[in-house]
Amino acid sequence: MTPPATATTTLALAVLVALAAFAGPFALALALVLLVALVAVGWPALLSLPSPRGTTAVVALAGLGAVATGTAVVGADRDALGAGPLAGVPAVAALALLAAFVHQLARRDGRPRLVESVSGTVTGQALGVLAACWSAVPATYAGAPLAPVVLVAVCAAAAVCATSWPLRVAGPAAVGAGALAGWLAGSATVALGGAGIVPPARWAVAGLVAGAGAGVAVAAWRAHSARLPTAGALPAAFAVAAAPVCLAGGGAYLVGRLLLL
Repeated sequence: MTPPATATTTLALAVLVALAAFAGPFALALALVLLVALVAVGWPALLSLPSPRGTTAVVALAGLGAVATGTAVVGADRDALGAGPLAGVPAVAALALLAAFVHQLARRDGRPRLVESVSGTVTGQALGVLAACWSAVPATYAGAPLAPVVLVAVCAAAAVCATSWPLRVAGPAAVGAGALAGWLAGSATVALGGAGIVPPARWAVAGLVAGAGAGVAVAAWRAHSARLPTAGALPAAFAVAAAPVCLAGGGAYLVGRLLLL
């Protein structure tokens, strides 16, 4: 899969998550399950990790557990936001870390490349946990309109990173494109009447901050994944495409809770 095709896949996944954010917790959970599945299946191939089936299993369990926990809290009681809709996710992340070590203990291949396997597995689990943060975004002060604002910035930065420009050019350009796209998307949200209870003046600022953050994340991901020889081969390429959308979940939730008050 070429970089433009990977960026197009990122765009498709971002559109799916943005639309699902308006469709309700269950639809959003299904979209997040797809993200987690793409990362879990492609992650061992992307990093050429030993014991790929076990790695896929523990990465999938971490992501699915975090999505289920976040969706259950938000869907059951929106008034529980005072305690945080993601209050149970840290416990899932802790159990996932233990599962990563149990997976290593259960290996029967002599455990070659042990440190590489553990670090790679935990990193994949972190992506799944960050993806689960999208489940709480519609329940923030900003509501569902925040999802497309952040994801527009992700797509803009991914498009820049899909070019053949060297990283020293594409990196700053991705940050700038993300910030500009986020600012424009935030301003468009106000113009279209989607500001909700949030002061309109804060949407552009939040879009700018979230967009710049998305640009940094996407550029950093390109710097890492572009060096991997398996990045263009399926199913690793799907993990490469899904990762930016997963990474943006945590940032979107922080913006919704801290900036858009």
